[in-house]
Amino acid sequence: MNQDNTTIEERRFDDIQTWMSTGQGTDLPEVLQGIYFMDGNKLPEDCLTLSACASWNPETLTLSMRPSDPLQWTFESSNDGRRLLQRLKSQRIVLNIRFQDNTFTKADVIPSIYGIQVPPWIFVLEMNQTEESVDGMIWDRGNRGFFRLIPLGGYILRKIVDKNGQKTPAFDNMLAKVQETCIVATKTNN
Repeated sequence: MNQDNTTIEERRFDDIQTWMSTGQGTDLPEVLQGIYFMDGNKLPEDCLTLSACASWNPETLTLSMRPSDPLQWTFESSNDGRRLLQRLKSQRIVLNIRFQDNTFTKADVIPSIYGIQVPPWIFVLEMNQTEESVDGMIWDRGNRGFFRLIPLGGYILRKIVDKNGQKTPAFDNMLAKVQETCIVATKTNN
């Protein structure tokens, strides 16, 4: 992948279900399909899908994805959002989401930078379905460091569009908390 075949486009949030994949028709487990809002995230990023360019391995229960891949992740339409997207792309950040078992309720999100996996004892991102969650609607996304002893912030992942492309009750809440538009990586038409 020596040649960058992506560009950055501005898109509207109110029709996100028309341009971001929900994962329907893929081998991604249904509980993980949909579009999610990163509610309370302090970074200039807002929504994601676990399916656009992601790779699912059913044997290891691991989903691998790059936030900078086309239509995978949204970023604020600000200089901070653009810088974060460029940083994720230049550092070749890959996230490996490893589920504990096929109930898909708990996972570690292990980042790789420049192809080198960050050791979980240094830094791990957790993704745990909350007790009140039904069908993967709400996930606690905590960050922990130094053998999981030090909490390093986090946010709540809320499913805003279900696997069928239908808006969930959390959709309007997301619209109230984000800007009207976002930026996203897209494929370049060559």
